[in-house]
Amino acid sequence: MLQKRRVCVTIKILQWLQGCKMLANIHSIGPTFSRDIRALLRMQGVMNASHFMTVPLLALHMSMTLHFNSVALATVMSANLLSAQTLPLIAGAIADRFGSRRMLALGLWLRGLGFLGFSVTNDVTAWVSFAFAAGSGVACYEAGLYGIFGRQPKASHPALFAANNQMLNMGTAVGPMVGGLAALIDARFAFAASALLFGVLGATMSRSTVGSSETADRRAVLVNLRAAVTNRDLWRLIVVSFPWFFLFPQVYVAFPLHAERLAGPYAASAVYVVNGVIGLAFMLAAKRWLVRINPAISTMYAYMAAAVAFASVAAFNNLAWFLLFIAAYTVIETVMLPALETMTGSLAVDGSQATCFGVLSATGALSGAAGYYAGSWLILNATSLETWATFGSVAALGFAGAALILPKTLRRTSML
Repeated sequence: MLQKRRVCVTIKILQWLQGCKMLANIHSIGPTFSRDIRALLRMQGVMNASHFMTVPLLALHMSMTLHFNSVALATVMSANLLSAQTLPLIAGAIADRFGSRRMLALGLWLRGLGFLGFSVTNDVTAWVSFAFAAGSGVACYEAGLYGIFGRQPKASHPALFAANNQMLNMGTAVGPMVGGLAALIDARFAFAASALLFGVLGATMSRSTVGSSETADRRAVLVNLRAAVTNRDLWRLIVVSFPWFFLFPQVYVAFPLHAERLAGPYAASAVYVVNGVIGLAFMLAAKRWLVRINPAISTMYAYMAAAVAFASVAAFNNLAWFLLFIAAYTVIETVMLPALETMTGSLAVDGSQATCFGVLSATGALSGAAGYYAGSWLILNATSLETWATFGSVAALGFAGAALILPKTLRRTSML
């Protein structure tokens, strides 16, 4: 059985690497974007594979091996989330002022430090500290990355963010398989392997030329912050995105814990494999449609679909249906994330792109932290009906907000 798993993982890795090579040469990525952008897109796939080697194991390892209670589990996850999503407010302004390459390398190294810490300690306080370090790495990395992406021509944003989501899904498909194989021995091996890969990526980025062509005419940090926080259209988008930021953390808490409850600890890896494979397949099949559809309209319909999908889990309490739900959720996620990123990029002030993404991320952290605590408590203490009906209601609230608010920014966000 172990040998079969190794063969399966090897085949998937080879398929993923071949997919990266193919994506580097197809028209939607190759001729449209510069060499640096193509390199960043490929790195996104590798980075997300490293990330998802460990993410399916974090909540399970804390709950079942370390025996953390729901408050400790949520605190660790929230420390990671809050640092990952609030620090971009400053990290983005710094990247806009001083350039992105150093922020990318620093972010990768900090993530490696965080996962290395997970592999060597069992103390709650230490886990919170290392979770904060890993989250700070996300903040620095994404500030640099989305600053570079945001400075690309706005007409290319739908294709660029769709390609970015495609590469992330490749990593999501492969990472859980590798992490699941390591977990057959000890989950800490997956944490250590992820730390090593982040370290190697950071060293590679520190020697690259990515971001070297950024303009030298950069504004002061406070000027960038002021331009972002006074952008009314951006704040409308932020309000609409709050329900999504509440629901998205359930990928890391409610989803794996619910799968474990239905079919055992290794069912959590199946959740992420389905998430990655369906996301990649849907992106390949629907990429032209995703590039052409107005992101404001796709956001409204994605919320509507999410309301129905989340509520349905309570009605069919078995693993087969839950994996079907994961497939549906993945399609929704694949529509929602590029739409929000495209709208943010289109509304960003020139020269303050990373800062605008940072403002969206920082404000979303408040809703995301609520999602971690609420999701952890619900999945561990509430009934299935109460848990999934709550999530469905939040998605319905998102639909109402999108329908009322997004039409005001419809023209500005349309990329047609």
